[in-house]
Amino acid sequence: MAVRSSEITQADAVDLLVGLLGEVDEEDFHLAPRSEYYSRLCQAVCQLVGMDRALMFLDDEVRRTVRPMGSHGFDPAVVQSINAPLDDSALVRDALGHDRVVVLSEPLSEEDLPGEYVRAFGLTTVVATPLSAAGRWRGVIISDRGGRPFDLTAAERERLRSLGKAAALAATARVATRQQLLNQQLSEQMSLARELHDSVIQRLFGITALLRSGEELSPEVRERCAEEAERAMHELRDVIERPLAPPDLDDSALTFAQELERIRRQPGQTPLSIRWQDGCVVPASYEPLLQSVLHEALRNADKHARASEIEVDLRDNAEALYMTVVNDGVSAGPGRRGAGVGLRLCAMEALRVAGVLEFGAKGADRWRVRLVLPLT
Repeated sequence: MAVRSSEITQADAVDLLVGLLGEVDEEDFHLAPRSEYYSRLCQAVCQLVGMDRALMFLDDEVRRTVRPMGSHGFDPAVVQSINAPLDDSALVRDALGHDRVVVLSEPLSEEDLPGEYVRAFGLTTVVATPLSAAGRWRGVIISDRGGRPFDLTAAERERLRSLGKAAALAATARVATRQQLLNQQLSEQMSLARELHDSVIQRLFGITALLRSGEELSPEVRERCAEEAERAMHELRDVIERPLAPPDLDDSALTFAQELERIRRQPGQTPLSIRWQDGCVVPASYEPLLQSVLHEALRNADKHARASEIEVDLRDNAEALYMTVVNDGVSAGPGRRGAGVGLRLCAMEALRVAGVLEFGAKGADRWRVRLVLPLT
C-alpha cells in the first residue's frame, strides 16, 4: 500500500525498506538477478518520498562504468535497450561530489543526463540521489514524478539523502555476499576437480605403465585400456560441463567490439593497443565469456600493475578463436600476484565449452591472459 511521504517517520522508512527487500525469496535473496534486487530499492525510494519512477545506476567495478542496474515505474525493456552509462554526467558528478540531493528541471542537456533517457521517458524534472556510505560511493538513483514538474521540501531532500545511504549499504552487502558465494563456489568446484583429477590420473598412470611395459597386449587388455580411458574422459566431462560463470556477470547489451571501443574511450583508461584480425568474427555464444575475460584481465592490470599500455589481440583460424591480453608494469619478485577468483571461474567456464584460458607472467614485467575457444 502506498504511503504519503509526509506521513512517514524514519522508523517507517526503515521498516518499509526492509519489508520490500524481504519480499525476495529468502533462499535466493543474494543470488537473485541484480535487476530484481536493486529494483526493490528503487520501489522503496518511490514509496518513501512520493516518486512515481526511479532508475538506479551503480558503479560496475568489472566494466568500470556507472550503468543501470534496477528500476521502478520505467519499462525495464526500454531501459535495457538504452543501457547508456552515466560516467560523464554533470548531474552525477554534482550529486556525488557534494554528497547531496540534486534537482534538475528542463531543459535537460546531454551533459546533465543522456538524451536517450530524456526522450524515451519524457523526463522534465529529475532528482539525483547519491548512493554513498562510509566515504565510498556506489552510484546514484534518478527519480521523478511521471514527467511532471515538481520541487522537493527540505524534509524530502533529507529523507532521500538518508535513503541513498541505506541503499548504498544494501548494495555493498549484496556485493560482499556475492563475492563470498563465488569464493565458496570456486572452492567447492576446485575440490571436486582435485578429487576427479586424482582418480583420472590413477587410471591414466596404469594405462601408460602397461603400454610402456613392452608386453604384447591381448585384445581383452586393449579393450580394458580403452574402457578406462573413456571412463576417465567422462568423469572429467561431468565437471567441466557444469556452467560456473555467474549469470548476472554476462548481461551486457554491447558486442565485444562495442565494449572494446567503450573501454578505449574511458577517461583515465590505460592506452589500449587493439589488433583485430581482418575477417575475425566473434560468435554470439562466446560474447559473454570473451567480455568477462577481458574485464577481469583489465581489472587485474589496474589493481596489480602500473601498466603503460595494454595489448588486446583477437584472431581466428579454421579451428579456434584466440584472444590475448598483455599488460606491462608488473612488479618482479616473490610478491608478484597470481590470478583472482574472476579469472579462475572464467577458466572453468572456458573448459565447459572445450576451450582453454591461460594466464601468467610473460618476461620480466609483463602479464598475459590468453583465451582459446574452438570453432569446430
